[in-house]
Amino acid sequence: MLQFAPLLAMGTVGLAIGSANTIYQLPPLVLLYPACLYLIGLQAESSSVAFRRGLLTGTAAFTACLYWIAVPFAEQTAMPWYLAISGPVGVSFVMGLYGAAFSWLCYKFLRKASPLYVGITTFFVWGTLELGRGVILSGFSWASLAAAFADWPAFVQPVSILGAEGYSALLAALACYVTAALITSSVKHSVTALVALALLFTSSYYSWMQPADATANIEIAMVQGNVDQGAKWDKRYMRGTVERYVTLSEQVLSHPVDLVIWPETSMPFYLQSSRKYLPMVRSLAIASKAPYLIGTPGFARGTEGRKYDIFNRAYLVDSEGLMLSWYDKIHLVPFGEYIPFYIPFADELLQGTGAFVPGTVYQPISVGNLAIGVLICYEATFTELAQASVENGANLLVNISNDAWFGKTAAPKQHLDMTILRAVEQGRYVARATNTGITAIIDPKGNITTKGKSFRADVIFGSVGTRTGFTFYHRFFSLIRALLIGGAIAVLAYSIYINKKKEI
Repeated sequence: MLQFAPLLAMGTVGLAIGSANTIYQLPPLVLLYPACLYLIGLQAESSSVAFRRGLLTGTAAFTACLYWIAVPFAEQTAMPWYLAISGPVGVSFVMGLYGAAFSWLCYKFLRKASPLYVGITTFFVWGTLELGRGVILSGFSWASLAAAFADWPAFVQPVSILGAEGYSALLAALACYVTAALITSSVKHSVTALVALALLFTSSYYSWMQPADATANIEIAMVQGNVDQGAKWDKRYMRGTVERYVTLSEQVLSHPVDLVIWPETSMPFYLQSSRKYLPMVRSLAIASKAPYLIGTPGFARGTEGRKYDIFNRAYLVDSEGLMLSWYDKIHLVPFGEYIPFYIPFADELLQGTGAFVPGTVYQPISVGNLAIGVLICYEATFTELAQASVENGANLLVNISNDAWFGKTAAPKQHLDMTILRAVEQGRYVARATNTGITAIIDPKGNITTKGKSFRADVIFGSVGTRTGFTFYHRFFSLIRALLIGGAIAVLAYSIYINKKKEI
């Protein structure tokens, strides 16, 4: 059996190269991560050793994936890089705790288990850990096993049945089942594992080949302003920002569309009260004869002793220039949109607006035949928000984002991959409009039908369709999650019972 150092290296490289990165991506390599955590648990001398080694492996693997978290810390706060790296390392340490828990459980319960029992236990335990990762401490489901395969939509279709967490659990289970079969030199289990993998990917491919029940007959334009993050909130550049978006959007006058989308905080001021710029936007919408969905900060009368509540908002300005509907971002980014506790560079991180207040309403924005479920920025990484939007009637999902914070790193592609999962989970088209890229249209099968070039000012035209039907995952969302958690409790309880029985 391999020693710890090679397992640490393989697990780290597997998650980093299997996930989206700027060097080379090979999705199947991501399966090395759960397999190595399993082997770490098996070869550890004690449960504490299994936990520590699992933690180190998880921290290293996620740091390799999430290195880009250091970029806004360094560039927006002028923090030295040797301090800025504490950002990704700190987040990765928390993510590593889930790997540590998995290795610990493998040591406690799976060292003498059959390959089949290893696979079953891994499925439920890994799925439950993934669910926890998306909820605990505000939730951070970045760099999941399922997201690694988003670049291969033919092999991501099980997400429409199991969801991202369930598919990640299935991939982890197969990886550990194959590993256990190889360790025991079991021909029967090795053949079974190969057959299971073949069936999984064949059925996924077959599902991908079936046409999506949504005709792409709605023309949209997504305006990518490519505004530098360093100048975005500087009042000296405000007029130039507005003029850039207006000028780009004038292309719509000769290319009529049904909807125009501007990205998150594309208007870096309170558009709702701007006497100077709101008339320009209204006139543009009237001239375009199309509604505009615009990302901008918003405010309302304050609650909890505040004079005003400030929101990260998406406004709809209709084709008559009326601003009647909006969506306020519900899941805010810790340290990016609010500070959960005091740190000395908070003002630099929250430049321009101050701390946002979360919205509370999931209701889609309606215009014509469209019921738009809006996901602002990294809300697209949360299954629950897309689920709630579709449950409330959304027939189209729109993700507006500003990934300029992260420059030319892996973050924009990783973000796009998770947005692809939302399209497949909910069986909806997703229009993704960003400030610097990656601006794209994703169909209900996870195919990118239109994609713009990053880091250039542009208008990306494309077509989307509406859909009112529900995927299996959407219909049984709560049940699937309950079964994952219930199954984890059951297999662990059974393992504890067997271990105690052997001690008697």
